[in-house]
Amino acid sequence: MTNTIKNFAQKLLGLDNTRIPQTQLTEISEILSKHNFNINTTDLKKLLGLLKKKHLVDNICVASKNGSVIASTANGNSLKEAITGTAMFNYIKSEIPRSETILIKSNEWYMIMPYKNKVFIVRAPASLSTIEFNALAKEVEDRLSKGKSF
Repeated sequence: MTNTIKNFAQKLLGLDNTRIPQTQLTEISEILSKHNFNINTTDLKKLLGLLKKKHLVDNICVASKNGSVIASTANGNSLKEAITGTAMFNYIKSEIPRSETILIKSNEWYMIMPYKNKVFIVRAPASLSTIEFNALAKEVEDRLSKGKSF
């Protein structure tokens, strides 16, 4: 009876009872502890390649909010990735104005997040936490904002 009331209250109040997957975090921490990722490079393509390895993702695309490609690791699909991602984000933002990050699970995770007038589109076998997604975006944005020539 107590569990029924508890479950009802959680659904009614919209409480989130999900837990952080500790085993996944432990595995990622072990992998990252064995590698040193020196991201001090002036080559944007190389930086994105290093960030792919560091964050264990398949593809990173950075686009302006109008869909033009700023940088991408997608071979030949950069423009399609940027246009699709920004169009999807703009549509969802128009329907749900307080949207911050969009996560779509298909065969892989498709994640979209705006960051400082840019849209970051990431494909990965596992979803990134909001903190990790922000860290990835911040690392790219820091390089772009410093005015380094890429």
